[in-house]
Amino acid sequence: MAGTGMLELRKAVRQFLAGVEQTATQTGLKENVAVVEFGGGVRIVQHLTNDYRCVQRAVDNLRPGGTTPMFEGLMEALKELCQNGGVLVLPGGIRMTPRVILMTDGKPDNQDKVILAAAAFSRKGYQEVGLPYPVPIACVGCGSGVDVALLAAIAAATNDMNKLRNLILLRQFLAQMGENVSEEEAIALRTLLLAMIVVAADDSDNDTPTPRAITAPPT
Repeated sequence: MAGTGMLELRKAVRQFLAGVEQTATQTGLKENVAVVEFGGGVRIVQHLTNDYRCVQRAVDNLRPGGTTPMFEGLMEALKELCQNGGVLVLPGGIRMTPRVILMTDGKPDNQDKVILAAAAFSRKGYQEVGLPYPVPIACVGCGSGVDVALLAAIAAATNDMNKLRNLILLRQFLAQMGENVSEEEAIALRTLLLAMIVVAADDSDNDTPTPRAITAPPT
C-alpha cells in the first residue's frame, strides 16, 4: 500500500472507530474489532478487542510496501472469526453477526483466489469453512489504484454491502439477515454501520445502483 493509500486507510479506520465508540456509548454494547495486515506478508496485528485505542495504534503502526496477498488476508480474517468471533446481541434481541471490512489501495496478487475466498464468507459457502453464520464483507478502496470492479464483486458476493447507503437500504440489508428492525432501532444502528461503510460522495438515489466499490474520501 502506497503512502497516500495508507493515509486514506488510517482516516477511514478513525471514522469507523468513532462510530463504534459512539454506538457503544449510546447502547452500552462494545463491539470487538481486529486488524489483519496483508502487504507483502500476512499477519494479525491486533486480535479481536474492544480497546479501540489498541486498534487505532495497530493501524497507525502499519507501513506501506510489498505486494497485495488479499486471499491470504481474507483467510487470516476467517481464522480469527472462527476462533474468537461471536454474535453481538443488540437491544430488542437483534443479532448482529461479525463483518469484515476489506481496505486496500491496489490489486490482489491472485484475483481468482480472492473471489473464492469471498465465497467462503457467503451464504452458500460459510458452513464449508466452519463459520456458524455467513459474514458480509464491506470493501473500502483507498487511493487511485484500486480494482473497483473486483471490490464490488467481493461485496456483492456477501450481501451487497456496497449498495448500503441510507436507512431504507440499512433496514433492507438487516431484513435479508432475518432481522426485524424498527425505525428507532435502525437509527440507533446508523452510526455503527454507516461509519463502517465509507460511502462515496457521488451516491445517487437509484434503487438499483450499478455494483461498485466504496472509496474512502481523500484526506
